[in-house]
Amino acid sequence: MLREALIGTEKLVIKQKIELLEIAGQNLANAVGMESFGAIAETANKYDVFSTESGLTFRVEEKSAAIGCEGCCPTGRICCRPNHKLRLNVYDAEEDTEVMVIDRPCKIGQCCACCKICSQEMTVYMGDGSDEDQRIAYINQPFMAGGFSPALQIMDRDNDEDPSMFIKSENACCIGGLCCDHTFTITDPDGVEMGKIVKERPETLAQLATELTGDADIFTLQLQKDIDFEKKAAMLASLHLLDYMFFEDEGQATFDLANMQCSYKCCDIYCCGCLCPCKCACGGGGKEVEDT
Repeated sequence: MLREALIGTEKLVIKQKIELLEIAGQNLANAVGMESFGAIAETANKYDVFSTESGLTFRVEEKSAAIGCEGCCPTGRICCRPNHKLRLNVYDAEEDTEVMVIDRPCKIGQCCACCKICSQEMTVYMGDGSDEDQRIAYINQPFMAGGFSPALQIMDRDNDEDPSMFIKSENACCIGGLCCDHTFTITDPDGVEMGKIVKERPETLAQLATELTGDADIFTLQLQKDIDFEKKAAMLASLHLLDYMFFEDEGQATFDLANMQCSYKCCDIYCCGCLCPCKCACGGGGKEVEDT
């Protein structure tokens, strides 16, 4: 079913579902000046995947613990979002059967990608992922993660030394933000373009408001029609990894009514895997006047 859905496909549109409970919880926390408590309302991501040929094609659902622990490392999404351990289950939208599984371990995120614990990675399995023979791709950040432009590499197996595909952002030094599209080009080892991943900017005021107050991203995956379906599946998995790495709190706005403050994240400054948020803030700067 995965094969049939991806063979001949040239474009997929991936829409993250709006979680009203998450938006309400974050807004309430912001309003009372307790932004950090907004994470308690964080819910697992869900996506709908559409193809231009057949409409709704896949449903993608995150499976992760709200609060978890593995050794001394917290892995729950409340504690470690967006670097928490997770599994993405991909279902055929028509038959509601599992066609692909994507695993990501917990990582120390937003830091220099100079060692394995800091380098983001995902493993992709066909079917229900219960058998190692079903593994079709391994995705990770290369050493130093592309320098000033975010980069990923895709291997057929996690012990392969030679990547079969490379993903590179067309942006340098900054990533995220809602004012423009963000494009990642996918090439083979010879530099021949195989596809593009595009994080779409909001087109309407409603989309802008949704992205400012919660997670509801829209991506487009453009594909060469005649490439293997396994490579297309790996590209789809890579798109989700990029979402967790760079766009989970893109453009996040906070409105602290208690202290009459507001802030907005413009973008992230990027270097070798490190992310440093660039924010604008206003309000709350007045000095209290003491009674004499």
